[in-house]
Amino acid sequence: MAIKPCKECGNPVSDKAEACPKCGLKNNKHLPRWIVWLVFIVLFVILFKACQFGSSDPDQKQNQNQQLESNSQIPTPQENWQNQESSDEMRGTKSNTTVNISTNEVDFGFPYNGGSKLGLMVRNNSKEKDIMIKIDKGQFICGIVDGCEVNFKFDNGSVQSISMIGSDSHDSDLLFVAHAKTVNSLIQKLKTANKLTIEPKFYQEGARQFNFNVQGFIEP
Repeated sequence: MAIKPCKECGNPVSDKAEACPKCGLKNNKHLPRWIVWLVFIVLFVILFKACQFGSSDPDQKQNQNQQLESNSQIPTPQENWQNQESSDEMRGTKSNTTVNISTNEVDFGFPYNGGSKLGLMVRNNSKEKDIMIKIDKGQFICGIVDGCEVNFKFDNGSVQSISMIGSDSHDSDLLFVAHAKTVNSLIQKLKTANKLTIEPKFYQEGARQFNFNVQGFIEP
């Protein structure tokens, strides 16, 4: 306990007394220094954190925003048809082909096991148009002279039996629609159809069905 003179009357007053016993002047008490320093440190930490948050790297914010935007974007669906162009330098001609791959695959026995898909191709070589089907692993059953019949079905329509023939090189994995009139008819149906199912017959495997999403077809 410390004794100090009263600021008003000079009478000795204890630092623990509430007021001067003579004149009644209230004795101002001071907070302990450690409390003052603690408050100062807390305020300093709060101000430092606020400045650090407000001055964050703008490039980092931009990268975070771009990442959020990219994650929220709806993936763009792949096109059903892929276009190809080839040239015959000897004859000076060009051919345009559009290709569609089946949405499903079938399993054949050895040596064609592992899943096989069917490709549908529409080709325009300036002189004539062709429609072809090609299996990536497997062998069609189709007569060299008489050809074969392959079932086509557009959307919920009726099943059509399409006459097809092999290639000039007798490839067992490739077939052509036999008649030009049928080719033109199928092209017109491709322009308005959404789904196509093709059912060829395969060596030692019988008939198998392949589904195609044919939306977006543009005649080559």
